[in-house]
Amino acid sequence: MLNVLKDIAAKQVGRVLASDATLKVLTNPQFKSAMVKAINLRAEARDAVEKSVKEVASALELVTREDVAGLRRTIRDLQDNVAELRAELQEAHTHAETPAAAEAAAPARKPAARKSKAAS
Repeated sequence: MLNVLKDIAAKQVGRVLASDATLKVLTNPQFKSAMVKAINLRAEARDAVEKSVKEVASALELVTREDVAGLRRTIRDLQDNVAELRAELQEAHTHAETPAAAEAAAPARKPAARKSKAAS
């Protein structure tokens, strides 16, 4: 039933948009100018409201969307860093378990220095 209504509405809108009267209005420079002004006015109103909300939030020491977004970015960055460190730790742990790696990690022993007879 809903799909039938949608189809009927879509056909009617298509007829209205395709009509000569609608095309004449849509191509009218005055109409275009009014639409641009309306769109700009809406954007300006939204910006003014957002600015006011930020000021109120700041005055009341409330968390803003931007604060939350910044925290999310920080958390995501920290999670990435933890994942990288875990991968490095796992890689180092894997290399340390091999016998060759254990020998390489062991400190090299220096032979004891012999005293020369000339020093005696």
